[in-house]
Amino acid sequence: MTVVPESAVSPTVHTARVSSRQDRNRRAFWLAAVVGIPASAVFLLLAVRGADLDAVWLTLQNVRWRPLAFAVAAMGFVYWVQAMRWRRIAMTRASQAEYFDMVVSGVAVNNVLPGRIGDFLRARWVSRGAFSGGRGLATVVLDRGFDLFVLAAFMLLTLPLVTDETWVDRIVVGSVLVLLAFWITLLAARSYTRRRPRARRRHRGLARRFARDTLEGLSEPHGSFRTTELVALSLAAWLAWAIAAVLVGRAVGVELTLVEAVFVTAAINLGVAIPSSPGFVGTYQWLGVSALALFGVSKEAGLAFAIVMQAVWFVPTTLVGGTFLVRRARGAWRRPAYSSPQRRADAAR
Repeated sequence: MTVVPESAVSPTVHTARVSSRQDRNRRAFWLAAVVGIPASAVFLLLAVRGADLDAVWLTLQNVRWRPLAFAVAAMGFVYWVQAMRWRRIAMTRASQAEYFDMVVSGVAVNNVLPGRIGDFLRARWVSRGAFSGGRGLATVVLDRGFDLFVLAAFMLLTLPLVTDETWVDRIVVGSVLVLLAFWITLLAARSYTRRRPRARRRHRGLARRFARDTLEGLSEPHGSFRTTELVALSLAAWLAWAIAAVLVGRAVGVELTLVEAVFVTAAINLGVAIPSSPGFVGTYQWLGVSALALFGVSKEAGLAFAIVMQAVWFVPTTLVGGTFLVRRARGAWRRPAYSSPQRRADAAR
């Protein structure tokens, strides 16, 4: 099989491809901003409407710092385990610390830019020196898919014990439909790649090669043992998030049971799929207030919880991820460190 490297493409064609890709990214960026920011503003208004903001501020001033510090540590564990899971999916030579760097850097980008750009950057970073960009994107899609599976399971398991509110039912239905669509996509990718031999040729366009690489990445079997391992890592990550929620609740004077915290974890993290501003500002607060209201928590306490819960991950990931991004921009990671078995196999063909 012949693989055409980027260096073999003429400078004019390569420049045109880069320009076209930048145009698409720019359009996606502005579309996300135009749709997401107004939506976040509406949700933020709904979250604060009728709340005593003086009481919220007083609660924030009296936050208990010890459980808050443990909550920050728990969130750090969440990202470390997610990096471990992604590493098991991508199977490159990059170290656990390098995957953690990429995960936190991606979150930092999502915190300040709309359109989930951080996830696309993760795909680009992991593919460098390892495999094509399409396969890199496939690893990120699969990584997100395991999050979706576990969060949907959390919601379905806790829903009968918690509530039958209409807005929660909508999140459940939407999550199940997305999960079903994701599963169908994986089956379709596997069927297509089996029926259509790769036979990559020089005249194939960049978009077709990228799509084919993505489909091949999505269709690769993981085996029952490896899949179980990935699910277990996902469970560990989101249970740690739920424990962080319990700790944040204690920090602001809200007592949550583990079952309630698991429900809040699923409701917030599935709900933020709604188009919103960078960092989910507004959407996050409304989801936190609405979820805690189901347990009799006042709007003021729920709003304080949502603000602190968001700060627990937003501030550390923005600061640490920003530091990682600056280091990467200075060229600290320009070496091709992510060699993978797939890359070595392609090179041998």
